[in-house]
Amino acid sequence: MSTIHKGLTITVTLEEDKIPAVNALLNQYKKDLSTEWEEYHLQLPSTFFISWLTLPAQMYANKEKLPARIVLMTSYTGKKNRHLRELAEFLGKKLTEIFNFSQEFPEDLNSIQDLFRFLKQKSIPNTYYSGFKFIGTDDVEKEKWLKKEVLDHFSALSKEGDLSGLTENAIKEKIENYILENAHLNWANQPVKNKRRNKLAMLFPLLLFGSVMLTSLVSLILCLFMDVLFLKIMAFVFPAFLLGMIILFLLLRINENNPHIPNEAISDEKVRQFVAMEKNPVLNEMTVIAPLKKGWIRRAFLAVTLRLVALVGYFAYIPTVHTARWLQMDKGKRLVFIANFDNLSEAYAHDFVDSERRAMNMAVIFSHAFGFPATRWLVHKNYNHRSEYMKGVRAHQKITQFWYSFNHDLSVENLKKNREFREGLFRSMKTEEIRDWLLKI
Repeated sequence: MSTIHKGLTITVTLEEDKIPAVNALLNQYKKDLSTEWEEYHLQLPSTFFISWLTLPAQMYANKEKLPARIVLMTSYTGKKNRHLRELAEFLGKKLTEIFNFSQEFPEDLNSIQDLFRFLKQKSIPNTYYSGFKFIGTDDVEKEKWLKKEVLDHFSALSKEGDLSGLTENAIKEKIENYILENAHLNWANQPVKNKRRNKLAMLFPLLLFGSVMLTSLVSLILCLFMDVLFLKIMAFVFPAFLLGMIILFLLLRINENNPHIPNEAISDEKVRQFVAMEKNPVLNEMTVIAPLKKGWIRRAFLAVTLRLVALVGYFAYIPTVHTARWLQMDKGKRLVFIANFDNLSEAYAHDFVDSERRAMNMAVIFSHAFGFPATRWLVHKNYNHRSEYMKGVRAHQKITQFWYSFNHDLSVENLKKNREFREGLFRSMKTEEIRDWLLKI
């Protein structure tokens, strides 16, 4: 099975007066989760996270009212249809109860297959990031207990003095023999399945895009020497893309001259409400949903940006972020951002604005959202970027009524080190590599 991480986003419109009733149900589901978590764990094997919330109506460009919505967002591995079927079969009753508040929910829906089709129909594209690529839910549990059992066993041996005087190579060999001698750990002797195939699948869109651009450049040169129709057509692709991006940047720069309207700082009480939701000692969630700034160029530029960001997602790594996604809804007029991260939201958000490079990367996306810091050519800071960025985050942050996480107690770095420990087993290493590998236990 593919272990490429993906994001599913399902949304329907909602009449504003029904928001309290939907919130009450979602909050009840959240309370029930404390006793049902193991059942979720078993019945949703492809699912890492679920965020389910209501979104109030918002104003776009001070003149257009964007509708209230129900938004369901999940993070999963494997095929989309399989994941949708898991959701429909296990959460069918809850999904029906919530989405039935929307006028978009069909009255004649009366089977799991009907619900499956509805969920698929209402799903929308998103740009998705994962900090622990190619790790499935079953891997999380197995690799966690593998390392724990090895650590407990060899800690006991160390206290008894059985490891004194052993070289790094001898200790590694002793660990591997211990795993081979215990049948319930023998799975660790096998390499991670389909890892190379999954990497290629994730890189394929970027390789395809790069191949098309390279073919266009080569065709542009060959057209000087050959009169072939295919070469003439391909020769226009790269110049057209480059020209299109230049035009978008110029139009965006014109739009950036519009007067900036900053967000008003929210009350301390509202901030306390957000912080009160972050009860988990390791892992928490944040959802920010904001209308875009005025102008079609903002919608167009953000749409292009998100598609380009998706192409290079394989190479991205943020040490504190488990998953994140960005998407547009309501004809591109609304930006949605959701993250599952280590620690608290204040520290998490500062991870970005305290770094010049990350602040620039965030500006490429968030500068299009209403109230977020103004830019010049997307990167120039016109004032205190940190305080204005945090003000924008808090002003548009939404309380997530229902949040499920498969993993409760492992940070991104924990997950990464568990995988690196597993992959180092039964592999030839130099002494320095073994020393570094042993530090991951």
